[in-house]
Amino acid sequence: METALNGARQFLKEEMAEELLQQNEEKYRTLVEEGFDGIFIQKGPKIIFANKRVHELLGYERGELQGIDHRLLYHPDFQNLILENVKACARGAHILSQLEVKLRRKNGSYCDVEISARSIAFNGVSWIQVWVRDITERRRVDKEKQNLEVQIYQEQKMQAIGTLAGGIAHCFNNLLMGIQGNASLVLLGIDSTHPHYEKLKHIEQQVKSGADLTKQLLGFARGGKYDVRRTNLNELIEKSSHIFGRTKQEIQIHKKFEKDIWPVEVDQGQIEQVFLNLYVNAWQAVPEGGDLYLESENVTLDESYVKPYDLEPGRFVKISVRDNGIGIDEITQQRIFEPFFTTKEMGRAKGLGLAAAYGIIKNHSGIINVSSKKGEGTAFNIFLPVPKGEALRGEGSPGQSLKERETILFVHGEDMIAEVGSKMLKKLGYEVLSARWGEEAVRLYQENKDKIDMVLLDIVTPDLRETGAAYHRIRESNPGIKVLFASGNGIDDQAAEMLDHRCNGFIQKPFTLDQLSQKIREILDKH
Repeated sequence: METALNGARQFLKEEMAEELLQQNEEKYRTLVEEGFDGIFIQKGPKIIFANKRVHELLGYERGELQGIDHRLLYHPDFQNLILENVKACARGAHILSQLEVKLRRKNGSYCDVEISARSIAFNGVSWIQVWVRDITERRRVDKEKQNLEVQIYQEQKMQAIGTLAGGIAHCFNNLLMGIQGNASLVLLGIDSTHPHYEKLKHIEQQVKSGADLTKQLLGFARGGKYDVRRTNLNELIEKSSHIFGRTKQEIQIHKKFEKDIWPVEVDQGQIEQVFLNLYVNAWQAVPEGGDLYLESENVTLDESYVKPYDLEPGRFVKISVRDNGIGIDEITQQRIFEPFFTTKEMGRAKGLGLAAAYGIIKNHSGIINVSSKKGEGTAFNIFLPVPKGEALRGEGSPGQSLKERETILFVHGEDMIAEVGSKMLKKLGYEVLSARWGEEAVRLYQENKDKIDMVLLDIVTPDLRETGAAYHRIRESNPGIKVLFASGNGIDDQAAEMLDHRCNGFIQKPFTLDQLSQKIREILDKH
């Protein structure tokens, strides 16, 4: 009796153990089949099992992977690496862990995965178990992050180069101003029959060439946004392309404009120069003749697009200038906006056209980029912001009659500029009061404000904050005072704020006596 009971108990234990074993097996099978990661098991080089996730990832039907040589699943670049690692793994000498490879789908395409493997033993037989994790999305995010970092680095590099270029141009323009001013003063006292007349005129021509060079440098460094107006870019492109097309008749120009293009606020002369620089660049890419495509479009840029450029998302006008020329390689594209960088022969180009275009668009809070492939043409895309406000500075109106002798307060930051500037103003017949920036300028203005007709001031000095403070104090004393700004540098944010604050005019150094006279009269002759 006791023996029978023990046998029954043993039978029940075995039945329960078998049931528990089957439950556990079913549980682990479900985990393997329905897991987030792919799993396959191989014996030698042959796959003997693959779960549902592996079949879905690679596009196979259930059972199709069984018996396949595992090496056929890998991209050829990884097959030898996998073979060596699997051999080591099978010997128990190494566990393959988190190796990033490409697996071949059934349709021939490849996907990025991360694999880990280990050797397992069952009933005295060695197997290899491989985990597969899809990292396609991770790779995409990593690539976007890397591209963003590259863009930010490029912007920072261009900003640093621009600061250097602006500083060089400023110093150079002041030197040119000293040369030009003295040449103008000497020319004023002689006629064309004088033996030195032609030499002095030649000096003026060389100064102008130097000024043109620094103007391009300043275009890159600061952009020079001096005369901002509401502008229809379709009309500006039409005008500039017409001028260009008359001189380069071997180029076929194709235009596609947005009908109701949004207006933008730009310095028309500066933006027109950008377009002309891009047209010339396209013409040089098709030396035997070709096609130039000009397009405008209203677009809205989101935060992800404008973030590398440190701009606000919103409405922009997009301008595309595209050619069907020889194209540009990737290395050149990375440096194409740097000043003095050129792929042309030494002496044939200064390498400043695209640098100036970059600086001008940047200073207009815009974006300019390039897209190209060798042999497939090049496209430059420009994005200019649509203003939120509508107000722009007006034109001013014809003025009253002149006083017998007008007085100008000349505010400066450098002795050389003070000397030559004062002499030029006196030659033009004005009374001149000269002062350096800061307390001296404010004091002299307050003592003589009843007789001062205009203030001429050089806004770029070693301490622009002091310049701005003095300017605003003069404005507080007389909100209606007429002001002419002069600068040998570009216009940064603080200087631009001063220009926008009831500015009457701007003159770029170096300037001739005639240019100074004309600019002063434009301001004094207006109400």
